[in-house]
Amino acid sequence: MENIHGNLSKKVQGIDRAEKWSDLWYVFKPKGFDKTLAQMDADERENRRKIDGSVQAMQEFAKWYEQTNK
Repeated sequence: MENIHGNLSKKVQGIDRAEKWSDLWYVFKPKGFDKTLAQMDADERENRRKIDGSVQAMQEFAKWYEQTNK
């Protein structure tokens, strides 16, 4: 699994969209960005993918985190 660097927001931020794959969408701020994924528009998320590469690692982390914190 690849490493995805970033920070967690101190509060839930952003809006719900069809692209949401986890509630972590509202609190994860990728490295180099001052917005959560839920605050980013489609262009910002696409630019992030070009910088970070695949988002598969974040999706796997989200699944693990949600399962262990039920």
